[in-house]
Amino acid sequence: MTQSIEHWSKPRQAVAQRLSATLYGVVGIMTAELPLQPGEFGYTETAIGALLVGFAMYVAHFFVILVKVEGEIGSHLPLRGAWGIARDSLLVIVFPAMTALLIIGAASITARWTILLDVVLYLGMATVFATGFFSSYVLDRAAGPALRRALVWLLLSVGFVVAKSLV
Repeated sequence: MTQSIEHWSKPRQAVAQRLSATLYGVVGIMTAELPLQPGEFGYTETAIGALLVGFAMYVAHFFVILVKVEGEIGSHLPLRGAWGIARDSLLVIVFPAMTALLIIGAASITARWTILLDVVLYLGMATVFATGFFSSYVLDRAAGPALRRALVWLLLSVGFVVAKSLV
């Protein structure tokens, strides 16, 4: 049974929007990682690259939500509303920042690039699974549909692994 937005509680709407923002960052990193080859860049350059991807995805998420909201209300959003979108969009940067920290940490223990790239990819897949689950679960608190969505999203993210193996 589909609920209209009016029946949603404000906290559930906020959670759904934040999950969406998180997913932007995960997909950005997983996509940027596809063409990377082990040792192609140094650890510092790769960590900075992860942060730049996060920033680019942040800007994209902010503009997409801003235009969507303005289209729904039929006018420009006041600065206060745009600030709220900008603040919530900061969650886009969480996964890229975690990736940058993981890279810097790996550099300090001299982890091999092949292992590091795999860890980032599998961490992304786990995050996609969790995001898929919670984005459905927040709607109606039903675990079955949430698990199905999470599995479908996980299968889609496996496509990244397959694509990476073909590159």
